[in-house]
Amino acid sequence: MAIENVKGSLEYSKDLQSAMASNPLKKETTSEIQRQKNIQEAASKIDAKALMTSYVVEFQMNVSSTSENNFNSQNSVSLLGGSALSNPDRLTSILNGLDLNAIGYKGKPLQELTSNEAKALIAEDGFFGIAKTSARIADFVIAGAGDDVEKLKAGREGVIRGYNQAQKAWGGELPDISKETLQKSLEKIDKRLTELGVNVLEENV
Repeated sequence: MAIENVKGSLEYSKDLQSAMASNPLKKETTSEIQRQKNIQEAASKIDAKALMTSYVVEFQMNVSSTSENNFNSQNSVSLLGGSALSNPDRLTSILNGLDLNAIGYKGKPLQELTSNEAKALIAEDGFFGIAKTSARIADFVIAGAGDDVEKLKAGREGVIRGYNQAQKAWGGELPDISKETLQKSLEKIDKRLTELGVNVLEENV
């Protein structure tokens, strides 16, 4: 009797497993779970891509703002070191809008500089000279981007945008010191891109 009960239980178990395997509701449930999983994975990829794009754009805007601040500061000091100002009102307006703390300048207020002090600041080893200004701009991009090639490229574009915004603020071409600073900044960023395997000659054509 016990053996018959065991056999009966085994047969019942087999029938139940067979029924579950062929149950259309089970298949639909499994399929639905997989479909939901696929949707979630796709959504997470889209969200991640959108987040990364937003992050890169925000970085580029920060670079642009920092670069514009540096170029405007450099140009202001350059003009203060000159003998004549073609547009003193515009200079005053731009000086008032500068964020000198953001670029690390802790010296005498620019409005109070003498002509000789201004010339010293834009000299070869001066805070607003080509070497130090280009280093500040390029280092900001390189430090912020790390090994992320896309962020480096976006930062490079941000530097150019900042330069163009500075030109627009001044209403004309920036002086040679700012043009050379732009060139040196881009050279340093391009060197970093090259180190990461980017062919900058093809990229910048």
